Amino acid sequence: MEDVTPPDLLPFLLQQDWGAQEAGGAAPFVEILEQPKPRGMRFRYKCEGRSAGSIPGEHSTDTTKTHPTIRVNNYRGPGRVRVSLVTKEPPHRPHPHELVGKDCRDGYYEAELPPERNVHSFQNLGIQCVKKRELEAAVAERIRTNNNPFNVPAEQRGGEYDLSAVRLCFQVWVRGPGGLHPLPPVLSQPVYDNRAPSTAELRICRVNRNSGSCRGGDEIFLLCDKVQKEDIEVRFSAEGWEAKGSFAQADVHRQVAIVFRTPPYREPALRQPVTVRMQLQRPSDRERSEPMDFRYLPHHGDLQCIEEKRKRTRETFRSFVQRSPLPGPVAPEPRPPRRIAVPSRPPPAPQPPPSMALPSAPSFSFGGSGGLLGAPPPEPEPLAEALLQLQFEEGPPPGGAGSGGGAAPPLDIGALLGDPPFPPLDTINAADVQRLLGPPDPPPAFGEPPPDFGGGASDFGGAPQDFGGPPMLMSYPEAIARLVQSQPPGGGAEIGGGPQLGGGA
Repeated sequence: MEDVTPPDLLPFLLQQDWGAQEAGGAAPFVEILEQPKPRGMRFRYKCEGRSAGSIPGEHSTDTTKTHPTIRVNNYRGPGRVRVSLVTKEPPHRPHPHELVGKDCRDGYYEAELPPERNVHSFQNLGIQCVKKRELEAAVAERIRTNNNPFNVPAEQRGGEYDLSAVRLCFQVWVRGPGGLHPLPPVLSQPVYDNRAPSTAELRICRVNRNSGSCRGGDEIFLLCDKVQKEDIEVRFSAEGWEAKGSFAQADVHRQVAIVFRTPPYREPALRQPVTVRMQLQRPSDRERSEPMDFRYLPHHGDLQCIEEKRKRTRETFRSFVQRSPLPGPVAPEPRPPRRIAVPSRPPPAPQPPPSMALPSAPSFSFGGSGGLLGAPPPEPEPLAEALLQLQFEEGPPPGGAGSGGGAAPPLDIGALLGDPPFPPLDTINAADVQRLLGPPDPPPAFGEPPPDFGGGASDFGGAPQDFGGPPMLMSYPEAIARLVQSQPPGGGAEIGGGPQLGGGA
């Protein structure tokens, strides 16, 4: 391989060699028709396999594939082409990364040019990256294989290398008098590793909202590809206007999400919605993503009344309370007082069963309108009403032994219904009361007359007799009590004989 002529001498040599052959003295030169896509692929390591992909062209799409293409102007004929990698910044030193693919060796591509064509496309070129610990060995290999297009001296080949960016260097040799003559090398635009956040392609994946107030301050969540928190901006732009969204480095979440607030639009009193462009921008290389539409809307006031609440004072609150914007407590509807059903009279006292032995000397209470025993009289029974309607005729009762002389006046039923005075206790025949309170007499034998109660039972018109039933007092307490009360003073002997209460036998 013949030595490469320094670039500063090439124009003079080419003018001498080609001026006599080309009409008009035009010297051949290399032109790049299709630049490589800056961020169309990622660099691959050697351990990932021989195939490292293919460098796409700048205008390559999903449906139409293009590749880097050059054209040799002012020349038709045989020749040779070489494509190698150099650093992005001058001096363009040999890059430790290498090209791999068909017709590639020692880190560069080299092939013969067909004489019938002056346009050449490179379809099978891939970039294979090296590790940091292999940098020095890779650079030494480039010098050993004469892969130094710009003849950078050894003292300038040291220093740091940007492993995320390279340039393609196209070198062409054409046949002329005395053999092959090199043409000036041509550099492509930088090609960046799509895997590195510092050089990757910027892309907005999704946002939670694409509209906001013309006064700005709306919070937006933006999802994107990997970015560096110290080297990223969110730009809003329109014709003649540009602004940045506000956020801190802490608002960049794991390099794939940004939380920011929108800037105010140039017209705070906007009346109609306006559509602007929203983009990601990397300040280091001024790289921008594809724009996304964002709509600024007219301001309709503070919906949450935040500013008004901040300005409120104690007087404002007092007037607010006096205005009473909220409805006051509603008075409950009047309800009628609750009435509880109370019985008009207490229930009758429980009566002892017939088998229970009664006290030998019962006590009577005649004080009050309740009648005998001080208990309120129960409802009148049919038989008791019949007894109250009876009238006794004049004349002594039969069998009234021990009874006093004189005719007994007839019973006054009207006086019974009133409130007559209570008779003295000595007028009550205790024997008859004890007999009524005691157990009933056994029924009479066949042919015997009925027992005499000492009061002329025949005058009652055949009062029913109860044999074996409860005592008469227990069955008709109210009627017996009224009969006892109705006896006049001094006439108690007519009811029956026996000892008197409070008197002698």
